Amino acid sequence: MREFHYTWTHDLNSPPEALWPLVSDTNRFNRDTLLPPVELLGIEKGVRHVRYKFSIIAVEWDEEPFEWVYPHRFGILRRYRKGPLTEMRVDCRLERREPNGTHLVYQAWVRPANLLGVLGIPLAIGFASARLFEQVYHRYDEIITRGDRTLVPSSGRNLSPGARARLEVQGKLLMAQGTNADLLVRLTEFLERADEISVQRIRPYALADSWGVERRPVLEMFLRATRLGLMDMHWELLCPECRGTSEGHGHLSELNAHSHCKTCNIDFTANFDHNVEVVFHPNPSVRTVSESLEFCVGSPQRQPHVVLSMIVPAGEELPLRTVLDAGRYTLKVDGLRGSQALIAAPNGPDTLVIEATSSGWPSEETPISLTPYLKLVNHTGEHHTFDLVRTEWSDRASTAADVTNLQVFRDLFSSEVLRPGEEISVGSVTLMFTDLRESTKLYRQIGDATAFGRVREHFDVLEKSVAGEGGALIKTMGDSVMAVFRHPAQALRAIRIAQMRLSDREPRLWLKAGIHVGPCIVVNLNERLDYFGSTVNLAARLPDFSSGGEIIFSEAIRHDPDVAAFLHQDIAPNALSPFQAEVKGLDEPLRLWKMKL
Repeated sequence: MREFHYTWTHDLNSPPEALWPLVSDTNRFNRDTLLPPVELLGIEKGVRHVRYKFSIIAVEWDEEPFEWVYPHRFGILRRYRKGPLTEMRVDCRLERREPNGTHLVYQAWVRPANLLGVLGIPLAIGFASARLFEQVYHRYDEIITRGDRTLVPSSGRNLSPGARARLEVQGKLLMAQGTNADLLVRLTEFLERADEISVQRIRPYALADSWGVERRPVLEMFLRATRLGLMDMHWELLCPECRGTSEGHGHLSELNAHSHCKTCNIDFTANFDHNVEVVFHPNPSVRTVSESLEFCVGSPQRQPHVVLSMIVPAGEELPLRTVLDAGRYTLKVDGLRGSQALIAAPNGPDTLVIEATSSGWPSEETPISLTPYLKLVNHTGEHHTFDLVRTEWSDRASTAADVTNLQVFRDLFSSEVLRPGEEISVGSVTLMFTDLRESTKLYRQIGDATAFGRVREHFDVLEKSVAGEGGALIKTMGDSVMAVFRHPAQALRAIRIAQMRLSDREPRLWLKAGIHVGPCIVVNLNERLDYFGSTVNLAARLPDFSSGGEIIFSEAIRHDPDVAAFLHQDIAPNALSPFQAEVKGLDEPLRLWKMKL
């Protein structure tokens, strides 16, 4: 039977980079163009076996992996097992239109399997789909033009009965706990107006970015809202290869240190600051959300860290242009060992030839520009898929390390701990230990009751200073404190603020403090999250080198870029000095830094 071919073009006002997150989100697009939900039946060698039921017609197909080049094109091939079609190929291109718009070209090649396909294709695809596609693409364009990236269904029909009154009452409690009133208004509007796909899996950092506000207050708002029953929190374990969700749990105690990705068919280990993400959705008392409705099992937006994924036939080459953020990337080719490391920078070369051979890859990091012209060359005897992947994990993910390092989380969710005996690694955490100088002498000088009150006051000051910089107190030990932060500069600012507050009244209290950063193991100790490992051991010993009113930190802290900027802007040069020290448990002297507070 003859193949049907359709080409539709649309001139849109938004640039390709702005349209890409919506246009290439085929899960959302299929929903918006009234296609039914799909069911994934299995995956074999990257090919997905999928089905849906359209009216009384059951359709099944094998779906090849999507191909795409951000932000210019994507395509897909489906070979049908059941239904009125035999094969369908789709190619969508976003061509830049001066000065700031996009010329979108959508093409479909459809081959019928029977008479129903011959009669149905012109009506269902040639007519109905053409009209729906035009409406949806222009709707996306309008959303971007307005600056509103959430798709808005009919207003006022999404909240559960009584949800408005509940949001109003609990909203007052949220503001009393420190949530900004403007953020609360944005959240209420989002819960009411955003489409179902947007609220099924809410990422606080991504939402904060779309609102143009700071991230931590938004994350803390979601944690408080969860505690008040307005939101539900989920812990998702992400595959390190495809970065899709391999498993999700309602409680941290259900999380496994080891998991398996069915898509990639690999086993992997959980890591708190890489592949454990915390996401939210509305509690049913606020808004009922359908569970895991899927309208497409692929889509470039399921792997936004992959800039391009293109098949190059044996012995051929494929020229293309893409757009990159500054940073490091990895070029992989399926079936070939190793990879090529790239670094994108404004002054990088504009053209790069990437050659897949059996002899391996260059060992050095290759520079490229932010808008490079790439030529993918396949010198092998088989076709291969070239993938260009951002090396860094998305900073739009609120990871388990981000969440558990917040004092708000520690205060509100003290029961959220790992299973006893479970250990999960965290790649980088900043630890701070403090101790009071001559606290025993303080009790003799001013009496037990007064000294005890002053020491308790010092704990309060430390907790507020740590929480104010996005950290959390892990535990107190006598007059000592252990605190945790995501970033070293936060710890330096927190201890400096605490010392200033403790020295503004008599008798002055002087802190001895130590800070170190590195990998740790997160465990459940005495029904709370705690940290163990060599990084903890070293950080705990650093206050011993302080005589009071000083902070001791490691070379790793000193060379952190944010710390270097903080020291340059806020600390007098004569307040900082290096020294060598013998540290228990280490074979060689350690280079440390001392800073007067």
